[in-house]
Amino acid sequence: MPLRLLICCCLLCALPVQALTIAMVLWRGETDAERGFRDELNRLGHHPTFVTFNANQDRTVLATLLRQQLLPSLADYDYIYCFGTTATAMVKSLVGNRKPLIFSIVSDPVGAGFLSDDKTENQMVAGTSNMVPMALQLANARRYLPAGKGMLLPFNPREQNTLLTGELLLREARRYQWELTTWRIAPDKRRLASELKRLQHDAKESIVFLAADSYLLSIAPELLAALNEAGIPTICSAELYVEHGCTVGTISSYRALGQMAANIIHRNLQGTPLQDIPLQTDPAPRLVLGKQLAEIAPSTADH
Repeated sequence: MPLRLLICCCLLCALPVQALTIAMVLWRGETDAERGFRDELNRLGHHPTFVTFNANQDRTVLATLLRQQLLPSLADYDYIYCFGTTATAMVKSLVGNRKPLIFSIVSDPVGAGFLSDDKTENQMVAGTSNMVPMALQLANARRYLPAGKGMLLPFNPREQNTLLTGELLLREARRYQWELTTWRIAPDKRRLASELKRLQHDAKESIVFLAADSYLLSIAPELLAALNEAGIPTICSAELYVEHGCTVGTISSYRALGQMAANIIHRNLQGTPLQDIPLQTDPAPRLVLGKQLAEIAPSTADH
């Protein structure tokens, strides 16, 4: 190798790799998704700097953080990572296409307006969805829960994802003679005790389907305690419910989805445009059973 070329190669190798800086916009603090995201980026050798903006489930707090802290320093970030529909919607509205946006744990990114069916419109956005096919969720649940009961879907009017869940659930529940009723819950923790008593009464002859709704997840301990106390079976669609005793659920791994979000950035840095990276979902959602079912074989569920 000529000496001049050798010197140039050595100089190039000596140059430091440009460090990444990622803004992490969180709706309810750090979850397994963020831990998986961070660990995977480090494993892939990127070792980015993370700056966290935590809304603590408060839209006003999030709006203030974005306007007063994120936007003035937007140029400092290489990517913006967002957890959930609410945070992603606010970031998308304020930032637009000025920075690459990587969302995670969004049930319906197309319906929410984050992704387009026309991939040429997705040049600055990509992400992951925690949605598990409703047919799989109910088929698994039916192995343990009786047909012919009512099904009740608590409905937070502020949560766009619940509307999608209701549409999907309505079609699939008919297969098992589960007649669906939506049940509006006031997303106000000051009214939580009275709302849970009302739920216990209204759902006493039903199976309750708990969607991955931000408010419902925030009250998961109280919600599951009330339903379990009343002996009301539940079908759950998010990991957090599992910790508090849901009856049965088929769920995506938040950690795996966070790792997938990290790999989106890795692929983009290697030259793959974001618009060419399809929506990522958990290829192997897992069936989980509550304590009340853990020792019951599927064949005995109808008895």
